[in-house]
Amino acid sequence: MTRLSVVDEIFLRTHRGYGIPVAMQGIWVFDEPIDRAALERADHMLGHGALGVRIVRPRIPGARRRWVRATDPAGVRWSDPITDVAAWADHCADVPLDPEFGPGWRLAAAPYGTGTAVSVVCSHVVADARGLIAAATAAVSDATPEPSPLLHEGRSDETRSDDLRDAATVLGRVIGRTAAASASLAVDPARRADLRRYLTASRTAPSAPRARPANWSPVSVVADLPAADFESRAHADGGTPNVLFLSIVAGVVDLLRCGGGAAVTLGVPMRVEAGGANALSVTAVHAAPDTPLTDVRAAARTAYRHPLTAPAGFPDELLHVVPDRWAAALAPSTGRRDALCSNIGDLPDAVRHIGGVTARRVATRAIHPGLRWEQAAASPTVLSAYVSRCAGTYTVSVVVTDPTEAHTVDTVRRAVAAAAARHALSPRFW
Repeated sequence: MTRLSVVDEIFLRTHRGYGIPVAMQGIWVFDEPIDRAALERADHMLGHGALGVRIVRPRIPGARRRWVRATDPAGVRWSDPITDVAAWADHCADVPLDPEFGPGWRLAAAPYGTGTAVSVVCSHVVADARGLIAAATAAVSDATPEPSPLLHEGRSDETRSDDLRDAATVLGRVIGRTAAASASLAVDPARRADLRRYLTASRTAPSAPRARPANWSPVSVVADLPAADFESRAHADGGTPNVLFLSIVAGVVDLLRCGGGAAVTLGVPMRVEAGGANALSVTAVHAAPDTPLTDVRAAARTAYRHPLTAPAGFPDELLHVVPDRWAAALAPSTGRRDALCSNIGDLPDAVRHIGGVTARRVATRAIHPGLRWEQAAASPTVLSAYVSRCAGTYTVSVVVTDPTEAHTVDTVRRAVAAAAARHALSPRFW
């Protein structure tokens, strides 16, 4: 896919300030030192693989933005020796990334104890979680990158004709489907109700905090849980590992809100058959901390049949051709989403090995580089959470952006531990 998908466009607009900026991050912890030459090779491979891209604007109005090959990698950023890998990873993630002018990703490393900590971070425009994992796996395995179908920016003669064809396709689809959808609103009450519900959800703003709490900043924690225990508890209570993850996150949200026990709205990304760097959509699952896993499972099963999309027959591609501010308002929304819960799934074993050394811990998550309190206050989301499975361990990452209170690492860890304890689980924090 050489053109941005609708979801890619949405993440590009969050990068530009229309929403909360999002980047993906992978973190490795090794007990043995990693050879610097091995990391430089990995950096080179990442830059010549799927992450080595950037975005250029089309020359023809109506055409979608397109991907071109990026310049050479920026090089590995080495830090002084560290003692807190989680805090260091936060620092690595809080770097300016630019999917249009570069760099769109960065690789960093630091001596940690007797070994090495490694971080790779990329703009969510460039890759979703699975894309980052695939790119990292290819890079650390020293596989030869497949020839890229992308052009370098200088190949303008060929792309001008491509832009013309793409503009004709996109505008034809947008005009035709928008006209049909508009006409149907006049005769179909169900379509009108669908549009009203969509606009209400998209425009529902959170109750803005009166003032920024002192010492406010995003807070993140990472914790490991044995896979055998996690899966045993999930199945014993009639759920699945993913359902148990959703229940734990609902519990964390509840505890950070002082334990009222009310149901929360969980935004759940899901894979879709689509092109672009981000082949995903979002649905909404409602659950309280004490909702039985069997009920959470049923609610999730229903939600997965209804991913968010444009309402009332209007085309998703409309977001490609309207101004940024309009597109940000029209983008699919779960409304008052309290938390985002992303199950990244199983990580390939190959991603654990760099330069012949095997990582003791691996984590994947999304983070928010340069997040300002004003941006967090414009969103109802309290936190985002991510889970992945690797080498017999589930790793849960929680990133708290709650604008109403200055949470600390200790308070978030206590909330995660208490929510897991409801299911007889004891997380081990990084």
